Amino acid sequence: MSLRHALSELNSVVNGCAPGLIQIDRDLVRLDVRACWIDAFAVPDHSERLLEDFDGISPAFDHWLASERIRFEDRLRTALEDELNRLIEENAAPELRAAAARRLINFEPTHEGAVRSLITAFVEMGDRAQAVREYERCRTALHSMLDLTPSKETVALYEALRLMSQTRGAGSKLSQPATVETGKPAEERDIPGGQTEARAGDTARGPSIAVLPFQDLSAEARHDYAADGLVEDLIEALSRIPTFFVISRLSTLAFRNLDRLPQEMGEALGVRYVLSGSMRITGDRLRLTAELTDTGRGTALWVSKLDEQFFDLLEVQNRLAEAIVGRIAPYLRAAELKRARVKRPERLEAYDLFLRAQENMHNSSRLVFESSEQMFDEAIARDPNYAAALAWRAYWHVLRVGQGWSPDPAHDAKHADHFAQQAVDCDALEPMAFAVQGHVASYLHKDFDLAFQRFETALRINPNAAPAWLWSAASHAWMGNGSRAVEEINRAMALSPYDPLMYAYNSVAGMAYLADGKFERAVEYGLRSIGENRTYTSSYKLLVLACMLGRRESEAQVYLRQLLKLEPGLTIERYRRRFPGSASPIGEIYCDALARSGVPLFD
Repeated sequence: MSLRHALSELNSVVNGCAPGLIQIDRDLVRLDVRACWIDAFAVPDHSERLLEDFDGISPAFDHWLASERIRFEDRLRTALEDELNRLIEENAAPELRAAAARRLINFEPTHEGAVRSLITAFVEMGDRAQAVREYERCRTALHSMLDLTPSKETVALYEALRLMSQTRGAGSKLSQPATVETGKPAEERDIPGGQTEARAGDTARGPSIAVLPFQDLSAEARHDYAADGLVEDLIEALSRIPTFFVISRLSTLAFRNLDRLPQEMGEALGVRYVLSGSMRITGDRLRLTAELTDTGRGTALWVSKLDEQFFDLLEVQNRLAEAIVGRIAPYLRAAELKRARVKRPERLEAYDLFLRAQENMHNSSRLVFESSEQMFDEAIARDPNYAAALAWRAYWHVLRVGQGWSPDPAHDAKHADHFAQQAVDCDALEPMAFAVQGHVASYLHKDFDLAFQRFETALRINPNAAPAWLWSAASHAWMGNGSRAVEEINRAMALSPYDPLMYAYNSVAGMAYLADGKFERAVEYGLRSIGENRTYTSSYKLLVLACMLGRRESEAQVYLRQLLKLEPGLTIERYRRRFPGSASPIGEIYCDALARSGVPLFD
């Protein structure tokens, strides 16, 4: 078939549906761009190269494609910058500016002007702790992607935030935000500004503390996880003190091997105190140094050096954790300290496998995720009464269903029930066991009465159990209890601000704000989530719903296309069947919004 003949057929077919869309004469073929949507001209919801899979056709084509990709990316960057600048010039609501800045950061993670605008927006919304975390993410992105440090403007903004923290922010202001200059490196752009708030660690929730990863100075590989084990013991013990606000171990892992000032770590984690130290194991001797620091003043409040001979490493970890907690919180009664003990596996090998399984489970790669199942099973085989491993094994099945990776959801639901119950039977003081039981009940069985009973039990055992707050917030969001969901997800995210599953926390936060009718905040959290995990379908559903309900229908189409690419079998019938809140009033509202966006009605 000749090119002319092919174009003639194309013209007859397309113009039959959309007259005038394609115009063909002797010399030119024209497309009326006003009459159709063109993906290459659209502002994307995520960073994606033009014609991703078309490399290697020929050297000439590759050369043309490389130049077109540069033009394409420059055009998109300019469009995103223009949108953010427009909102800044109009002094738009911080929620709108945050969402626009997030789109630009998702496209270019090292765009410091967008980061500064986002920091400003969070400060104005009263979320200074999140503003500090955005600085930390920017610093990490610059280092890992470009081997650069933040520009002097970005550092100056961060220092201004720290100064406000030290002065409690009374009456303090950052410089007024300026537009983001286009076509310049991030370090040449202006500093945004905004209102401030009180330090995160100074709330009425009580003393706030983070236990940082202890430096492992041991030479033997078999002791690699000993320091992690001690840190987990310390966190579990401190978490069971009702007046203490304790950051989760998974979040503090982000600070492993980082040489940062105590004030900086306190700002990033939103705590007043940090406990840090080092451990060295030589033969049968364990040498430990621990230090408690006031992050506000940068001063050490307590330092201890311990030298112990041991025969059972797990036993000495428990004993040292008790000793340190006893010194940090001298007002504890002996009964409280005894209750703070956490059951540990009888064999060290089981604990090693459990930690490695957790690490793999938090990976968004399906192959790596699947490998954690065997590690959990091996840990449980070595210690059948290991409640924490059984609880996480149950959660593995829930996450498998949630990610859409389960070949048989009913089979996974059955196994999730089985392992969660085993965990409760083995240890009635394991909060994760009750938390995951509640999550299974709400997410897989839509039994919210049972779910909230389990969450309440988990939080009675450990008021700082971040997963229990997370899943309780999700359940309230699914039921339409928006304000309660927002309150609880904020608590969960404060307890675990750097969790490896932060994309899930952000997605639940978006659902909470969606249920609360705050659609712009829902969009910002949805964008934050897909910026951390491009394949998380729950967040694309969230973005479609938030845009449709917020009357941003054209933007909803961008997220819908990506959603249907990731989950091609999605229909309203299937969504209604799977959505935990399908029986609540918001269930029909969400189904209607998805149907109006273009999701097919039936399987």
